[in-house]
Amino acid sequence: MSTLQLKSELHILIDHSQDNDVLNAVKTLLGRSVNTDTDFWDELSENDKTEIKEGIQDIEMGRTHTYQEVFTKYGL
Repeated sequence: MSTLQLKSELHILIDHSQDNDVLNAVKTLLGRSVNTDTDFWDELSENDKTEIKEGIQDIEMGRTHTYQEVFTKYGL
């Protein structure tokens, strides 16, 4: 599919959508792709950065759970 075709299909989908949550999500996503000068990492709080780094360390140390383990634990 060409870029032009993809843009056309997206335009149609956006025009027909009545879901504000979806439209806001698309707006946010597209707004980030247009603004290439800003890295999302720079917009995070120091607390968020720390938590992400801790999560990466957990993964590297093997401290993980499968989604099935989580679903089972919480009865989902």
